Amino acid sequence: MEARPLRLFFGLPLPLDLRENLGQWRRNYPGIEGWSRIEGLHLTLAFLGQRPAGSLPGLEGIATAIAQRHGAFALTIAALGSFSRSGTTRLLWLGLAPSPALVVLTEDLRRHLLAVGEAIDTKPFHPHVTLARFRQAQPMAGFTDPPIQGFTADCLTLFESHPQGCYTGLRSWPLQRV
Repeated sequence: MEARPLRLFFGLPLPLDLRENLGQWRRNYPGIEGWSRIEGLHLTLAFLGQRPAGSLPGLEGIATAIAQRHGAFALTIAALGSFSRSGTTRLLWLGLAPSPALVVLTEDLRRHLLAVGEAIDTKPFHPHVTLARFRQAQPMAGFTDPPIQGFTADCLTLFESHPQGCYTGLRSWPLQRV
């Protein structure tokens, strides 16, 4: 019997203090449902989709090589955003200040995945952290930006995505330019 496929992506986990601060910030909006789970907040670098469990060793090899080529770098959360232009949103995200190191890491990872034949989501990279998926559209004007906070991106993580916005880090690799 073949194991169930895994829904996978590579990303950067947010540090605990930032996740806690975002949890505190969202308490300003009681009664709104659809917030992402605090423990799973992350920045997606490359979405892989459904993969057989047997693909894990190959993906781990790719991640090892990528992590060895890139060092840790600073990131700063910026402002709230939405992919909607209507003034309301069903998906609320937190953007990041521009980071050349983030762009280089993401491009290297995606290029390497494609070079070995891995199918990935090839939409243009728009760095963001999904904060909520609302059932009913919410007015963007009803939200204020959380306090600006910097953090260090210091590890690449292979995540499994589960239903209801639950994410499990399967393995992490420290970013350690050699």
